Amino acid sequence: MSALTHILIAVAYTLVATTIAVVIPRWFPELGPNTGILAGGAVLLGAALLHEVFSRQESQSRVFDEVQLLKTENDDLRLSLDEAKSDVITMRSALTSLSDEHETASKNEKREVDSVIAEVKVLQGLIEQFATAKTGKSTAQPGPRPAGQPGTRPAADERDVVEDTPVKSVASSPVSPKPLAVAALNGPDNRMVNPADTLPPVATDLDDDTILEIVRDGLERNCVDLVLQPIVRLPQRKRTFFEAFTRIRDQNGSMLVPNQYIGIAEREGLVAAIDNMMLFRCVQLVRRTQKRNYNVGVFCNISAHSLTDRHFFSNFIEFMADNASLAPDLIFEFPYATIANRDEEIEQHLRELANLGFRFSVDQVSSLNVDYGDLMRHHFKYIKVEADIMLEEMRRPSSNIAVEDIKRVVDRHGMDLIVEKIETEQVLLELLDLRVDFGQGYLFGAPRLARIE
Repeated sequence: MSALTHILIAVAYTLVATTIAVVIPRWFPELGPNTGILAGGAVLLGAALLHEVFSRQESQSRVFDEVQLLKTENDDLRLSLDEAKSDVITMRSALTSLSDEHETASKNEKREVDSVIAEVKVLQGLIEQFATAKTGKSTAQPGPRPAGQPGTRPAADERDVVEDTPVKSVASSPVSPKPLAVAALNGPDNRMVNPADTLPPVATDLDDDTILEIVRDGLERNCVDLVLQPIVRLPQRKRTFFEAFTRIRDQNGSMLVPNQYIGIAEREGLVAAIDNMMLFRCVQLVRRTQKRNYNVGVFCNISAHSLTDRHFFSNFIEFMADNASLAPDLIFEFPYATIANRDEEIEQHLRELANLGFRFSVDQVSSLNVDYGDLMRHHFKYIKVEADIMLEEMRRPSSNIAVEDIKRVVDRHGMDLIVEKIETEQVLLELLDLRVDFGQGYLFGAPRLARIE
């Protein structure tokens, strides 16, 4: 009943009680007015209690109906999830049987089948976690361990055009990334980008609301591109690694670069979706390079936000455990500020990845006065420093660390020094005197779009 109905009923009860209080003394003068008032009050109280009882019964009936409706919807959802899980289990069983039947298959063929099985296992775990989160009932079966915390869902299939291996997304990406085609590596340069794929212009003069709209639209339309920039061994200038970046295209074809959208994406809870797309495209890329025996590595950036995101990282660890064979050629790169100010949770994440054999790189280093021993103990193999910072330290007489000793310090801790943002030959000549290991910058190659078909 509405509030107005309750008010009208209360007025009616009051009128009846008042009428009784007035009428009784007139009809029965010997009872007196006090008796009339008591009788009216008793009628009013009884009517109010009776009204309360009926109201509670009505409310309980409505709640019961809603609970029954929710139960029905929950049962339907659980049925759908059980069907999906059954399909995944069937798929996994079929793939396992296929692997068992091909005992004489080549090592590469077995590895391909095993990678698909691993991804199906992750998907099964995610479905089980999602079912638990939605229904409150565990659907776990004996077999694979669950794929991290609930709250994320797999993206749809993505089809690799180099080989027909579907890649499933395990983080909270709302889209399915486009397939990545690895270009033939050209000669000794080990080129993994198409030189013709120049980057579109960067969108400028955008406010935060516009950038957020572009990011959301780009995720929905699958307009998040993978961009690669070479890292060369010095002094030979041999392309040894590629660093992967993301760019988001707007509907006009212009691009957003990370420093434009990362902060906004973190604030709006979208950075995990972007990192997820980056991660899985890097995984796909490394798989292809390993299959073709290309001796190159890929640096995959993980944002500070994702490093501390428990849901993202739980699924991340699970998936990388099933892809530990990629460890020699896949390096995870983290911002130095996040590593320097890490908590126990980040420590644990790094240990779990390191235990799988993966190595790390740290970038955004603003000073050469860092704790190299601490980085070494946490399995950081590479340290990135901008060329301007190196040269500034070189020219500063009051520096705490002699820049000429940096390479010796880095070597002593089993690390390699990468100097980035090298743009001119003159800068390179100055840096070569420091015997740096690797260089990165426009001098060796601008970021180019990875080939997407």
